Amino acid sequence: MNAGHPTLKPPEALIKELWSRVPGEIRLTFFASALLGLAVHCYMFVNKLPNHDDILYLFSMDYGTASGRWLLPALSPLDGPFSTPWLIGLLSVLFLAGTVCFTVSLFRIRRPLACVATAAVMVSFPSVTGTFAYMFTAGPYFFSLMLAALGAYLAVRSRWGTLSGAVVIALSMGIYQSYFEVSAVLMVGTLLLETLDGDRSFRELFRRGLRLLGTLAAAMALYLLAVHITTRRVPLVDYMGLSSMGRLSLEELPQLIAQSYRKYASVFFQNQYLFHFGFLPYAFLLTALCCAALGLLAVRKRRLGPARAALALGLAVLYPLAGNLIYLMAPKGEVHILMVYGLVFILVAPIALAEYADLGLEADSPRAVPTAARWIVLVTMILTAFSYAVTANSAYLKMDLSLRQCTAYSIRLLDKIESCEGYRQGMPVVLLGSKTREAALSPTPELDGVRINGVFDFARLRTSYTYGLFLQYYLGFTGEVCLEGSERALAMAELDPVRAMPLYPEAGSVRVVEGAVVVKLNERP
Repeated sequence: MNAGHPTLKPPEALIKELWSRVPGEIRLTFFASALLGLAVHCYMFVNKLPNHDDILYLFSMDYGTASGRWLLPALSPLDGPFSTPWLIGLLSVLFLAGTVCFTVSLFRIRRPLACVATAAVMVSFPSVTGTFAYMFTAGPYFFSLMLAALGAYLAVRSRWGTLSGAVVIALSMGIYQSYFEVSAVLMVGTLLLETLDGDRSFRELFRRGLRLLGTLAAAMALYLLAVHITTRRVPLVDYMGLSSMGRLSLEELPQLIAQSYRKYASVFFQNQYLFHFGFLPYAFLLTALCCAALGLLAVRKRRLGPARAALALGLAVLYPLAGNLIYLMAPKGEVHILMVYGLVFILVAPIALAEYADLGLEADSPRAVPTAARWIVLVTMILTAFSYAVTANSAYLKMDLSLRQCTAYSIRLLDKIESCEGYRQGMPVVLLGSKTREAALSPTPELDGVRINGVFDFARLRTSYTYGLFLQYYLGFTGEVCLEGSERALAMAELDPVRAMPLYPEAGSVRVVEGAVVVKLNERP
């Protein structure tokens, strides 16, 4: 009766059919990424561990357009108006899992252990930990990351990928510009594998490279056009130098490129941020040698010839630069750990190359070389991921202790304020020297080695610009709090009675002066 006419399938049947089309390695990658992401970052998700900005945006978040992130204000309300760690964390992990799946697909990573190792390093990389420190915006940021990977996937795999990929990458940049490098490094890595295949001519590969480059250029142009349109009424602020995107001096280019490459040395070999176990730099050097050996093996076995071999070498050299384009994107800005997620792909490359050699060359290669390389790469990456998990949980412990220390300190401070002679409820409180750091605010120097942007210690919480909101949101203080630099604080600091006050917590460091409670935390800097 209904022959020849399409029927509407029940939800269960449709989901089952779609699920059956997903390759097994992608399913494994997704679940491994989700489980590992929850395991590594669970500490952050089941606690509320704030930094200065998260305190400010605890109940609302409306910024973005002025920083060139014109899509961010529209997406931020979708995970709720509040900075709720479990919900935002769960959504973020799912977006991360999607990013890993696109990576595994583009880089042809199929074996179970390789998929799990890729998931492990990508969900635990310190840039992820730093982003979770800004929990209020983590959901949209990781959605932007997934869009960046999706844009690269469309550009490589879709018939209309130049257009669709450019649009999706531009949308990603409209949330967070730094993930543009993720799209770039995925495209370069994919083209490198296609070059090693040896079944396309140099001309075909060159044209494909130009098309992918055109996709990135079109994405950047679309993004900048959207910035121009959306900032007609909202002035563009110079946030971390990202407002200067598109204005790159050719004279600065060699220095910026060198700086981009040096970042890899400082992070992975010099262990600048102490993200890695002490022996891992030697393991990284060994994996680099494995990659070189596997690359040479592929070039020889595939008989690429001089032109395609030179192209493969050029792409291999370009790959790290593509993964750290932020130095070229923001030449005048301060680059911090949140902005360099593309660095993680230098760890994914050995996994992909070992897989390529073991699966793609097994019919005509010595088995010992790819097998030994796989062992070295997998062990190195699993240990690296574990070192990142240790770093993440150390960072979360630091934030936890900082919150507890700041809370205990603030309770004592408020007790002195409210017990001060002449104090009346509703009286403004002026904290002089509130932004000056002091030795008494550093009770746990053991945690000074944890250096991730956004992970605050007690001193930075107490001296932050949102300390007044901290007293309100976390301690329940309802009075007005004037911090150092405010108009009232500047006026109070000039009064003779205030000048004569001793420093907190000495007797007389808290007193009522001209209708306000003045706390002299430090002298004026």
